Amino acid sequence: MTMKRSFILGAALILALSVNANAQPPQPQIVSKADMSTVEFVVRDGKPILMDIYQFKDQETKGKRPVFIYSFGGAWAMGSRVDALCNPLYDHLCEKGWVCVAIDYRLGSARGRDGKPLITPPDGYNPFQFSIDIGVEDIYAATTWLIKHADEYNIDPEKIVISGSSAGAINSMNAEYYICSGHKIAKDNLPEGFNYAGVIPMAGAVYLTGEDDTELKWNKKPCPMCFFHGSADPTVTFDMERSPNRHGFGPYYVSQQLYAMDVPYMLNEYFGGDHCMALLPLKWFWNEIDSFMDRIVLGGQNIKVHAVERSDKPRTDANWLDTVRPGQYEAVNRMRGQGGPGGRPQGAPQR
Repeated sequence: MTMKRSFILGAALILALSVNANAQPPQPQIVSKADMSTVEFVVRDGKPILMDIYQFKDQETKGKRPVFIYSFGGAWAMGSRVDALCNPLYDHLCEKGWVCVAIDYRLGSARGRDGKPLITPPDGYNPFQFSIDIGVEDIYAATTWLIKHADEYNIDPEKIVISGSSAGAINSMNAEYYICSGHKIAKDNLPEGFNYAGVIPMAGAVYLTGEDDTELKWNKKPCPMCFFHGSADPTVTFDMERSPNRHGFGPYYVSQQLYAMDVPYMLNEYFGGDHCMALLPLKWFWNEIDSFMDRIVLGGQNIKVHAVERSDKPRTDANWLDTVRPGQYEAVNRMRGQGGPGGRPQGAPQR
């Protein structure tokens, strides 16, 4: 696969659905082994936000069930919780006794046909940060709803894992950082003392835009994390990004902080890989996800792993069409010139 094709195709994977923001596209038919129910977990600006809850209702489990919450990708401009790529993983986790939750969230970068934003940030609010922050608020709202309905769904509020791809992964990483740094959004939207049991970012990073946000300052230890990332991702930084408008802290940077704080983590690095790692774990990295869930989240083991996969021929090549939906190439061509968060900074180590 050439570098040019790799870049174009990798960028394509940030898109969860290629649709006009004003349109109401037909929802793809979801084929799932698990029982699924759709609920409204919060209302924003008069509009309900939904999530799909997957589980095997008649499955016998010991004790309460752990929860996996997934946020789709799409550059905060497009996408939906309804994504057939995710359902095989949901089925797999549900068979292991998990409850899987696919959430919608507000798209702060979405624009209408007239080119104007569908959601306007308050005056003085950095639009990029605003898109992240409202996504984080909606993750918190979904979390709070699940905690309130824990008995109804037989779930364990102390075993909630959040995950996501690309924009959804950034939302998830920022959500954990806000909890552990005492951010107002976390204080205002979550029960006091709550923290997640784990975070699984698929091509994610923490992004901040304040003048003093030149490093991550954790007031308390974060939860364990399981990162999936390409070391040459041009879209979301693998290490660290510094620019006049924002600072990005990718999994290589964050994992070093976790190691110093003695926090368990698994960093799955696809050496030379691009943004394809936003979606490939949904299909190809179940063993790594299982290991993190079973050994660290449920088993409580203090494991720190940095695994590097190298390949002369990326394994996405033979299976590429299985992971790309119609219309994504056209959408990427429209968005390539708009830029995006990240990329490996100049001078970053090439291991």
